[in-house]
Order: sequence, then structure tokens, then C-alpha cells
Amino acid sequence: MSQIRLMDSDPDRARRTAEALMRALEASGEAVATNMSEPVPNRRGAGARVYMEVLLLEHRSRPVEEEEITLERTDRPQDGPPGGPLPRGRRAIRG
Repeated sequence: MSQIRLMDSDPDRARRTAEALMRALEASGEAVATNMSEPVPNRRGAGARVYMEVLLLEHRSRPVEEEEITLERTDRPQDGPPGGPLPRGRRAIRG
């Protein structure tokens, strides 16, 4: 996962810039930004850093269509339930 780090000498401006970048990425339809951190004080000097993760959205080459698929076994006859009918007086256990 990709990560972006924004730095600014003004912590509030770093946060506002990160929020604007998140909106711009989401509007592009190609990427989305997530998990934006609160402003973290810089290690040296004034200001702050803001981190966010960026996910690249993969476009499908063609839409996936739902379709119903039916499978039939060919390795045993299709007459009645597997193993034959239950003896009289017993009930099947349903799970």
C-alpha cells in the first residue's frame, strides 16, 4: 500500500492540505485515500506531518455479469437421493 506524507510549518494548513488531497483523489476515480492521521509534530523545528494511505483502484476490463450455473454429476445415477431412500420410520437429519 502506498503512503503519502505531507509536511508544513503550520499544523492546521498541513491538515487542510491533506483533506483537500483526499477529496481530489476520491474525485479522480483512480485512487482513494484512507486512514489520514492527525497532525504529528515535526521532529525538528515547528510544524507537523500528516500521513495517509493511498489505494489505486483497479478498473475491470469488462463488467462482471451474474449468471446461474447448474452442475450435474455424471459419476452416479440421478435416481433418488444419494445412497438410496431412508428406511421407513427414520427421519433425515438436516444440517
